[in-house]
Amino acid sequence: MKKTFIWALALAAFVLPFHLQAEEHKHIAAELLPVSLQTSWQVNKPQLGKFGHCAAAFDSRTDDSKMAFACSIYVKLSAVAERKAVQHCDEQRQARNIKAPCQLVD
Repeated sequence: MKKTFIWALALAAFVLPFHLQAEEHKHIAAELLPVSLQTSWQVNKPQLGKFGHCAAAFDSRTDDSKMAFACSIYVKLSAVAERKAVQHCDEQRQARNIKAPCQLVD
């Protein structure tokens, strides 16, 4: 019984940081994206598979230069895909001086 509790505690200590990391990013519904980002989402959605994710940021609903969109597709863990999609989106966001934060697309 004591060994089982220790293993469960060790497993929780290992899994909890990954769970918290996956929850720290904000989400946005695809319907709330500007039309051009909705199109990008529809094109990439079939390739996402079980674990892939996309992230988007935008300061304008009409000016494509004020929009960022990135997907992470070929990964084995959902949390990794979330992190990479946001990271790539943030790189685009900074390069285009977009003030809005990147959000994961649902």
